[in-house]
Amino acid sequence: MPPTDWRAAVRDEWRARRAADPAEKAIFPLAANPFGEEEILAMADTILTGKLTLGANVERAEKYFAATVGARYAVMVNSGSSANLLAVAAACNPKREGAFLKPGDAVLVPAVCWSTSVFPLIQFGLKPVFVDVDAATLNVSRATLEAAATAGVKALMAVHVLGNSAPMADLLAFVRERGLLLIEDTCESLGSTFEHGGNAATMLGTVGDFGTYSFYFSHHITSGEGGMVVCQSKADFNLLRCLRAHGWTRHLTNAAEVEAAHPGIDPRFCFVNVGFNLRPMEVQGAMLNVQLAKMHDFNACRRSNMARISAALQADPSFASTMSIAQPGAGTDAAWFGIGAVLAADKAPHLAAYLAYLTEHGIENRPIISGNFVRQPVISAFCPDARPQDYPGAEAVHGRGFFIGVHQLPIPDATIGQLVQVMLGYAFDGAKGGAAVGGGAVAVRASAA
Repeated sequence: MPPTDWRAAVRDEWRARRAADPAEKAIFPLAANPFGEEEILAMADTILTGKLTLGANVERAEKYFAATVGARYAVMVNSGSSANLLAVAAACNPKREGAFLKPGDAVLVPAVCWSTSVFPLIQFGLKPVFVDVDAATLNVSRATLEAAATAGVKALMAVHVLGNSAPMADLLAFVRERGLLLIEDTCESLGSTFEHGGNAATMLGTVGDFGTYSFYFSHHITSGEGGMVVCQSKADFNLLRCLRAHGWTRHLTNAAEVEAAHPGIDPRFCFVNVGFNLRPMEVQGAMLNVQLAKMHDFNACRRSNMARISAALQADPSFASTMSIAQPGAGTDAAWFGIGAVLAADKAPHLAAYLAYLTEHGIENRPIISGNFVRQPVISAFCPDARPQDYPGAEAVHGRGFFIGVHQLPIPDATIGQLVQVMLGYAFDGAKGGAAVGGGAVAVRASAA
């Protein structure tokens, strides 16, 4: 018998299993499947080599990612949450060259954020100081940063929400004026750019001391799980690589020199710092290399889909009195992760019922990140002085906000029509009947990607 073409066999099996998948029930799912045959074959090829732990695929992905986003250095980890943990660990490490954070230092963090934007701060003995957000952008503003700043603040954990950002010119000026360390949590905003001062478009995440990204399944690109930390200096690059893997010398660019300074230690196991094991696997690197080649096309679709959905919503006379959707921060070209919407103030009592209605009619939805994170039960134990009502913008997001997907593939006009019909068809005041899925079409203006 002729030898089996394993690639053809894997491809055929993948296609057969996908053909047997049940039909998608939601007319507008939260996320579309972002990968296919190319990624499966790349991962299968990696498995067949027998090399599973961090190696050439991961190192290639790190260099590819740095070149793609315009960063000097990039270090891959096993998740976006680990990326935040590693960035904070590096910022707090006393062996870091230059400034580092010390236990008790205050760090500004948006009140609308994910848990792992806050938890590493607490885990390293820092004091989170929450910053209110502008409900129009879902991000902090110069005014809310100024209101939260105190003499004890030493750093800012910026969070770029749903592909959007704070006005970056204001944020960077605020950081420079106070000499703050800046960590950019960019896990939801890979590929979003900003312009200021006549400079060329710069990708979010690349201007802070550290920038973090996530490759979770539903994010802009995926390695299943996975994350990346970018930084500005070779010293920080080596620090990140050391902390990522046990605190040993194995992955340092100057390993031989460092090991030679400790002749009594076996260089194979020479520990020069504290550390974790946050290393990604080779299959994650293989998948990420394929996905990186698709990132710009994916994000072009996200931008186009957002523009078309926004135009269709705003064309309906009832939209303005029903809800608003997030607007990009000044100078930001957002590669939207999702559509953040906030119901009008008088609609707040209906939020839970409205979200149940969306789900029933095939529109998957979620809170905007975690809403006002000051309301989360864990906060009272670690930040007992933080009061939810002190953050009116975050409270609006919490009490009236939700998000739906944007997707990295083109959304048909008919689907956008159904989406708008459902979103604006809820009987808030009893004057309008509920929308019927598959009912009358809503006109959608086509636009180029």
